[in-house]
Amino acid sequence: MILSENHGLSKDELVPAFAFYLISNEGEPSMRLVDVPDIDAGKTWAMDAIRSASLHTIRFWDGVRVIEVQRPAMRQPRQKPSDAEERGKRMIAMKAKGMKQREIAAAFGISIGRVRDVMSREELRAREEAIQTNRAALSGRANNVLRHLVIEPEADPAERDRLLPERVATLTRGIILNVGNSGKVTLAEIEAWLWERGLCLSADI
Repeated sequence: MILSENHGLSKDELVPAFAFYLISNEGEPSMRLVDVPDIDAGKTWAMDAIRSASLHTIRFWDGVRVIEVQRPAMRQPRQKPSDAEERGKRMIAMKAKGMKQREIAAAFGISIGRVRDVMSREELRAREEAIQTNRAALSGRANNVLRHLVIEPEADPAERDRLLPERVATLTRGIILNVGNSGKVTLAEIEAWLWERGLCLSADI
């Protein structure tokens, strides 16, 4: 971190500034000194600069470490619903058309009890997805990785979901990659998901 020279201010009132190293998609990198109050504000400035210009990466120094903010790769669309999920949706649609459970069971060649189970699971999944929109935007694997890393003490699922992006933003790439069943694809998905919410991962120390 560098203290900018502001005339008329005492030493204690100097505004913190960070040296930003801008790496563009085309052309030569450049250096810029920007007055920002803290690291979080520096990350926000970097993300805004990347969005508004043809930039790929911005690195800045906080006096101890180099913090990198990088434009993530475009997120892949969510995978198609699983066979079980698709079947549950079809059953619910058939029920909405007035079909009885025994008729639905006959159409799928399963028992009425099995129909109830499949429909109940799909209805529960749909309710959770409607309440937890942030989690719903992640794949099952990414969600499982984050469940190992993020502590969510709130009883209200909607509040947990609201706080999830901010909590994930405190993680680093190294922490995420150290979780079993994680990898570069999952990391890229989480970074792109955060980027869509105006956030990015913290820097590895």
